[in-house]
Amino acid sequence: MDIFLSSCTGLTRHCCSGVVRYVVTLFAVVILATGLGGCGGETEEVGIDVRSKPELVSVDVPLDHAKGFSLRDHDGFKTLRVTVDLDGHRDTLRYLLLPRKSSRPDGFDEYVTIRTPVNRIALFSTTHVGYVDLLGCSDRIVGIARPEYVNTPALRKRIEAGAVSEIGMSFSPNLEVLLDLDPDLLVATALPKTRKTGYNAIVDAGVPVLVVSEWLESSPLGRAEWLKMYGALLGKDDSARRTFEEIEASYIELAALTRDAVGRPSVITGIPYKDAWFVPGGGSYVAEFLRDAGAAYHWRDNPKTGSIKQDIETVYPVALEADYWLNPGTARSLEELLAKDRRFADFRPVRSGKVHNNNLWLNPAGGNAYWEMGIVRPEKVLRDLILILHPDIAAEAGIDRDSLTFYRHLQ
Repeated sequence: MDIFLSSCTGLTRHCCSGVVRYVVTLFAVVILATGLGGCGGETEEVGIDVRSKPELVSVDVPLDHAKGFSLRDHDGFKTLRVTVDLDGHRDTLRYLLLPRKSSRPDGFDEYVTIRTPVNRIALFSTTHVGYVDLLGCSDRIVGIARPEYVNTPALRKRIEAGAVSEIGMSFSPNLEVLLDLDPDLLVATALPKTRKTGYNAIVDAGVPVLVVSEWLESSPLGRAEWLKMYGALLGKDDSARRTFEEIEASYIELAALTRDAVGRPSVITGIPYKDAWFVPGGGSYVAEFLRDAGAAYHWRDNPKTGSIKQDIETVYPVALEADYWLNPGTARSLEELLAKDRRFADFRPVRSGKVHNNNLWLNPAGGNAYWEMGIVRPEKVLRDLILILHPDIAAEAGIDRDSLTFYRHLQ
């Protein structure tokens, strides 16, 4: 996943005459925060609370699962807020989604402007391709980092035809290419401040940037519901709403299949790396997938929404007795897995042949469609997991046992 680093918050005001071409983002905040010194704790939000302006007729766009963004529909424009809550710092970014021919309303100086619908979009992560493609707008993607990793068929055709440019990585962007592309919007991922970026040049050049944080959502449907944000950006609000409702209904229907399952097989996930094994917290989206798929998960009672760092000695006895092993790194066969560590042969899932990895759909460069499409299609992921963990339940529901979308059985 491409990396963008969030820092101390606050919003920078940039006022321009005429059409606002300059979008200020968290990247500018990083620069200012570095120059002014750090700040700790939760940051006070700055700006106009539109709900305190009685002359504005506005309503919240309904969100049932996503926590990291909010949309408010006003008379002729929308406002978008993106929240990044990491390392004790809470950053709230405000955007004004303004139709191209509309004048900027008064009272929103602290909101950065995005002209809609966005017709030319650049992405710093393939994890965002699925949202755009699902709305039928992959033809609007003009730039992406590491295009060789893309799996989406419609976008692959455009890449091969030379219609999509490589824009560099989020921490080393190709400014010349970005300026030449002149995108309506550049989408970047907000991550902890473990790496520095050189985005001041991009911001100074006037390339509009939107920082998103869907990866911080603690539920699969929460991540998928960010589709509504992309719908607002791309002028596909109704399509995004309808599509998400279909995804949600399918996911809920699948989860109901395992609700009364008599047996819940135990599951271990991931793989050790440099003497550490990062396992999903019990409050994470992975743990929710496992719960909805009818699995028993050792760390289910740990409330952490991210990963928990464990030493191998702690995870080893759990893995020895687990029924299934899921997502063991990049391995595509048991032979490849055992080549990493012969001790894996002691694990029950290896001995019983119950190891599955979410890398069935890979392109020649190693790009994994699970991270590109599975984010926005959680019902397909859940379907795979139920098929793996409860083949009997899947068969009763009429799910073809050979119809896995993202998972492969390691043999």
